[in-house]
Amino acid sequence: MRISIILLLTLLAVTACAPLPPAVPITHPIPIAVPGDTPVASGTAIPECTCPTSMVTPAQSQGGATGLSAVRCNCPAILIPPPIPTIGIESNPQAVPATGVTLADNGKTFLVHPGESFLLNLGMDVYDWTVNVDNQNVLSREKNVMVIRGAQGIYQAAVPGQAVLNAVGNPLCRSSTPACMQPALLFEITIIVQ
Repeated sequence: MRISIILLLTLLAVTACAPLPPAVPITHPIPIAVPGDTPVASGTAIPECTCPTSMVTPAQSQGGATGLSAVRCNCPAILIPPPIPTIGIESNPQAVPATGVTLADNGKTFLVHPGESFLLNLGMDVYDWTVNVDNQNVLSREKNVMVIRGAQGIYQAAVPGQAVLNAVGNPLCRSSTPACMQPALLFEITIIVQ
């Protein structure tokens, strides 16, 4: 068990000091210290790690035990941006179901052809929906068409392109007295017209 921990720590030490891709420099370096660091007596040299790294590796004593040393890094922090969510963008768009688009289709991408249409049926039992299409030239709501109760309309594809249809559902109980604090619901699909 002790050998596997030592081997793991050795691998971490090698990985931590491996060269990293260049990072965007930060004007004020952020010092990184080992958690639980004990104060070092004045006059004692504190080993410094080599930049760029954001890790501090545990030191190993001569007896083989591992412990945290007083190693400090004054390297600029390497900031990695979080992944950008791609709601509605799928690698394989699918056909619109024959029954229409429902709440279960949130975040999906659909492939339609010019002239095709589909029913948007998010229901109206709990939420009052406000629908918006970002590209009305590609996808628009058919006017003067009666739809079933709870549906938000029939949407028709016009020309090739891409449109994002999103809807915000405000809970019906917000209009009651006293109003409820239930949050709104966001629905979004991507329509690719080819």
